[in-house]
Amino acid sequence: MKTKHVLSVLVGILIVFVIIWVLYSRLYSKPESELKLMNQNQRNHEVSVVFINAGRADSILVQIDGHSFLIDTGLKSSASKIKEVLNKYRVNKLDAVFLTHQHHDHIGGLKKIAKNYRIDKIYAAKLSIRDENNQNKIDKTANKLNITLATLVFSERVKLVEDVYMEVLGPIELNEKDDNDNSLVLRMFVNGRTFLFTGDMQFAEEKTLMDKKVDVSADVYKMSNHGNPDATLKEFAKKVSPLHAIVTTDTKKDKDSANKMVLSFFDKSKIYLTQDYELGVLVTVNAAGKIKVKEA
Repeated sequence: MKTKHVLSVLVGILIVFVIIWVLYSRLYSKPESELKLMNQNQRNHEVSVVFINAGRADSILVQIDGHSFLIDTGLKSSASKIKEVLNKYRVNKLDAVFLTHQHHDHIGGLKKIAKNYRIDKIYAAKLSIRDENNQNKIDKTANKLNITLATLVFSERVKLVEDVYMEVLGPIELNEKDDNDNSLVLRMFVNGRTFLFTGDMQFAEEKTLMDKKVDVSADVYKMSNHGNPDATLKEFAKKVSPLHAIVTTDTKKDKDSANKMVLSFFDKSKIYLTQDYELGVLVTVNAAGKIKVKEA
C-alpha cells in the first residue's frame, strides 16, 4: 500500500510539473520562426561609421538608417574637413552630437558645424570639471547656440533608431584633476557588432571601468586619447580585443600619438590611422554582421 501511495504522489507531482511547463512554454516562449524574424529585424540596419581625418583631433560620423550622429567635433581648424565629410555623406541635419569632454580638440569645431547643420540635441557627460557656477565649456557653448543639452551618467542608454542604442559606460566617477578621465565612453551594438568610442579616456578611467567589471569588449574600437602612452593599459586592451582599432591622429603634430608600445597591445587587431586617409576611415556593417573597412 505504501509503495502505491508513493507512486501516486510521484505521478501527481510529475503531472503538475508537466502542466506548469506547458503553460510556461505557451506564455513565454516564441516559435522558432518568430525568433528568427526578431533577429532579422534587429540586424537589418544600414550602418556606416566614418572616423574623420580631423588632424590631431576627434570627430566621428555615425549613420544608421538615414539618421546622422556626430561624436565630437574636432578642432576649430578641423571644421572644414568635417563639413567635407558630412556633405559627401549627404548629411542635412544631425540628430545628435555626442561630446565626450570639453577639451578643444573634441569640441572646437562645434560652432562652425552648428552654423551649417541643424543639431537637434547635444549629449555630454554629467561628471565633468566645472567652474564656480557649475558650468563647463560644453554647457556655455550649447547655451550660446541655443541647442538642447542633455547630460548622461553611467548605464544610461540613448536611442538612436529602433533597436540601436548608445550605452554609457563611463565616466563612473568624477576625476577632478584631468577631464580626459571624465570622457564619455559609449558602446553601440548594431547588426550583431559592437563599437566602442572612448574619447580621451586615460589610465584612471580605464581602471575604474575594469574595477567595476564593465564589459568593454568590442569589434571596432576608437583607441582612447589618440593612442598616446598615457592611455590604454595592456590589461584594458586585452579586455577590448577588437577586430579593428582606429587611431585618430596626426603624428607630425602629436608625436606621442599612435605610440608603438600602445599599438603592440593590439597585435591581433587590424589598426588604422586616420592620418593615412584623405577624409578618414569608413567602417560599414551589413545585415549579416560583416564588417568592411576602407577609405572614406
